[in-house]
Amino acid sequence: MTQKQKKHLQSSGKLSRFQNKTKIDKNRQYLALLNKVIAISCIVCGFYYMASMNNISIKGFVLKELKTELSLLEQVKETAELKVMELESYEHISRRASELEMVKVDKIDYITVTDTAVAVK
Repeated sequence: MTQKQKKHLQSSGKLSRFQNKTKIDKNRQYLALLNKVIAISCIVCGFYYMASMNNISIKGFVLKELKTELSLLEQVKETAELKVMELESYEHISRRASELEMVKVDKIDYITVTDTAVAVK
């Protein structure tokens, strides 16, 4: 804008309206930019939220499967412990010994070594 145009606008009182209009236009530009930034931020946050919810739901399914597997393994462990206790019981060992035709030992004879025994070369 030239000096003549500014003086003409000042004399007619339109310069202050013109300045106000340019300020309003700049404010509108800033608001439009701010609205775009807010919209983009909302979209990014939405994608992040969806990704995190997807990740949490997948971990929930994996956790459920692992809990099921854990309970199954605990049942197998309990069954195995019961079988071990049954096989270690005195009744089971006695029955197996008689089935294998083993003989009970009544008296045990131990060999005693005297101090005078020396190996000769």
